[in-house]
Amino acid sequence: MSDDEVILEPELLMHTLHTLPKQCKKYWNKRYKIFSKYDEGVFLSSELWYSVTPEITAEATALLVKKLIPDCKNVLDVCCGGGGNTIQFAKLFERVGGVDINPTNVKCSRHNCLIYGVSEKTWFIEGDWLELAKSPKWLPEDLTDGKFDFVFCSPPWGGPNYKHQLTFDLNVMQPFNLRELCNSMMPLAKNFGFFLPRNLDFDQLRQIGWELGFPKTRVVCLRQDSRPMAILAIFGPSFENDI
Repeated sequence: MSDDEVILEPELLMHTLHTLPKQCKKYWNKRYKIFSKYDEGVFLSSELWYSVTPEITAEATALLVKKLIPDCKNVLDVCCGGGGNTIQFAKLFERVGGVDINPTNVKCSRHNCLIYGVSEKTWFIEGDWLELAKSPKWLPEDLTDGKFDFVFCSPPWGGPNYKHQLTFDLNVMQPFNLRELCNSMMPLAKNFGFFLPRNLDFDQLRQIGWELGFPKTRVVCLRQDSRPMAILAIFGPSFENDI
């Protein structure tokens, strides 16, 4: 092996405080809020420590979908990350699929679903969502009319630095903006929703809804420790009526 060659070891996915990367140590005390079964062998990459939806928030999201779409059976979780939302959806619905472009995230999601006892109700695909949305070849055969009952997405926000933006711009969100995501989901589901930064531009959200033909967008402020944490924005006929 030459001096220029380096062996890259796979990232350790089950951490103690001592093995946790320095930039993630500040999240250690929140590990049971992220996954209550952390000690049973939950996998998290360095990125997932700050990007996974906390368990109680993911549970509340799944319960809201269940309340408003009581006949929901098939759910798709786009950008599934470490499986936080996938797991809670799988507790309530028959079949839940997870999509992520990152193979490490898919590995974590599969493993964490096993820890939570929902692996038999879940399935995963590794790939670029905008490319997958163009082809129906990967869709499960048991979908009614080739559509999911609900599609959920917690897209990348660009890391913790989003907090320092006065207003989060949904039109330039990377790697895909909100309008692109909505357009990709509309052929696959009547109802879909997003986990978005609390400092988003609500006028942008309203404008996107109008452009896509949704007279109403249901917006739910999600809180953690009594403080606003994120916004759940959901589109579709099942979410337009009052609860």
